[in-house]
Amino acid sequence: MKLKFLVSLFFLSIIGFSVAQDFEVAPVQLYFNANPGESQNKIITIKNHSSVKSSFILSPGDFVISTEGNIDYKPANSTKHSISNWISISPSFFDLEPNQERQVSVAIQPPTDETGSKWGVIYVKTTKEKTSFQAGEELSAGVTVSPMITVQVYQTSKMNKNLKAKIDQLREIPSEDSTERWFSAIVTNLSDIIIHCKVVLIASNMQTAQEKQYVPVQFDSYPKNTQKIILKLPKNLEKGTYALAAVLDYGSSVNLECT
Repeated sequence: MKLKFLVSLFFLSIIGFSVAQDFEVAPVQLYFNANPGESQNKIITIKNHSSVKSSFILSPGDFVISTEGNIDYKPANSTKHSISNWISISPSFFDLEPNQERQVSVAIQPPTDETGSKWGVIYVKTTKEKTSFQAGEELSAGVTVSPMITVQVYQTSKMNKNLKAKIDQLREIPSEDSTERWFSAIVTNLSDIIIHCKVVLIASNMQTAQEKQYVPVQFDSYPKNTQKIILKLPKNLEKGTYALAAVLDYGSSVNLECT
């Protein structure tokens, strides 16, 4: 099978909830679009699923994204695009009885001269009350730290429409699955805001003009960041000459780029 390479552009965002062993947080992603100087507020809900009274602590933090798309968590205010100084959490400490839930307000107000994207996380931790015997067995302070849930927080001004990204370097790479051929491509965000992306691989039979689309790759592309993506093509294609297109849509109204 002969293959030709063609590259272009696509879009998505996801929110949901997360459950640790003892508590639940929803949603786990907050998207703000406040203009400079404008205040916005969103709510997260925390529920105690444990059988004992628990104390909850919420605090901000940062994260960065690697070229492979992995998240590396950092302390608050330690990265260039940190959102930590822009947000306020109320309340940031409270108690919940078993099966009780509480809403927490997360407010944001960007400075009057900021239109680019900022991001970070809110760490949600809980400490359980212990009996004196349990405390002696575990910690002299009488508490033990439970699992932690992170809520991702994003801010992009709705007045900033300067989207710019490119996709290139489509090439075949070694496959880890004997039933598939793998290809990699590089997506570069040339703007100063987060771009929600979706890349889909399309195989076009040059003789029959039939097209097939395969499982898309969905991700957030961060400002001035380059990300490597992997696209998968089944080996059981009918014999023929195919043109491959990696289609990237990031919500822009401009023409799609090709390589």
